[in-house]
Formats: sequence, structure tokens, C-alpha cells
Amino acid sequence: MTTNDTDVPQKRPRRIDPIPPFSSRHVRFNRVHVAETEGRGLGVFADAPVKRGRAVGRVLGDLKPVDFRSCYCVEFAGAVLEPNEPYRFLNHSCDPNCEFIEWEIEDQFESVLGEAPKSQKTFELWLHALRDVQKGEELTIDYGWSWQFAIPCKCGSPLCRGWICRLDELDICLQNRGAPNCFVDEQS
Repeated sequence: MTTNDTDVPQKRPRRIDPIPPFSSRHVRFNRVHVAETEGRGLGVFADAPVKRGRAVGRVLGDLKPVDFRSCYCVEFAGAVLEPNEPYRFLNHSCDPNCEFIEWEIEDQFESVLGEAPKSQKTFELWLHALRDVQKGEELTIDYGWSWQFAIPCKCGSPLCRGWICRLDELDICLQNRGAPNCFVDEQS
């Protein structure tokens, strides 16, 4: 962890070696539920432990045009995905325990004319654990919004950046918006 001039904690992005969700037929997915959080509205919670790198569940929803905006949208497959429950209620954390991974899947299918099987590539969006997650723990992601759309963060993590924005744009956000109220109040 490093700090910048304004003493806003930062960290390097994490990398995991995700385990493909379709590698085992014996793993159950979507063992989660939606419930109230303390001061952040609804959130998604684990109903069972999840090991680091494992898939939590597949994110389904409606594909929208690239310029579509809502609080729940996720960039996916060259468009924007408006997730269905439960994953539309994932809250942001500057130190998340999950991330979205886009998997490319090659489907084999028989052609109508009896030709050799053809393959078609499709994409699926899955939520994966960045670290071991305990039963009952809230699942969080880093929203990684552009600094122009940043809002003050309420994640409560010791690594909180103060703004919900991309880590690589935090300096630009601080230069243009200043320290968020949550840090100004703490220092007063």
C-alpha cells in the first residue's frame, strides 16, 4: 500500500487466476441472498464460503446500448449490461472481495445441412472471489467509475480512496473535486 500527497490510501490492483466456472459440474453457484446493509441500502451476501478464484455466480441481465446509463450498469461484451437480481445490488468497496470476469465460451453445434460442426463464440459474465469469502460476508466489487462520474465513497475500508472512481484516475479526481467530505470531516 502506498499513499499520495493527500494521504488517501491506495493499493495496486489485484490479480487472481480465476477458476473457470464450467470446470466442475459439482460446484453450486449463486449461493447468495440480498439484504439490508448498514447505511448503504441493499447488498449481496454469501450463503456459503467461497474460495479465492472461484466463481460465485453468473451475472444475467439485459444488454443495453453503450451510451445507456444507470447506477447498476456494467460494461460487457462491447455493450452495457443491466444486471438482474441478485447481482444488481453488489455494493462498491475500495478493497473488494469479488470482481467480474468475462468468459469467452466456444459452443459447438451441428449445421442444419449436416456439415461438420461449427463453433460459435459467446460471452458470459461471472462474479469471482478475489480472496476467501466467509458465509454471511457482504460481496463487494470496485465499481471503477471514470472520475467524471465519481461520487463520495462510504465503503468504510481502511483502504478507502474517498471517491468511487478508477484507481488510475484518483489523482485527477482529487485535483478536480478535492478531498471528499468523508475525509474532510475526519480531519476536522
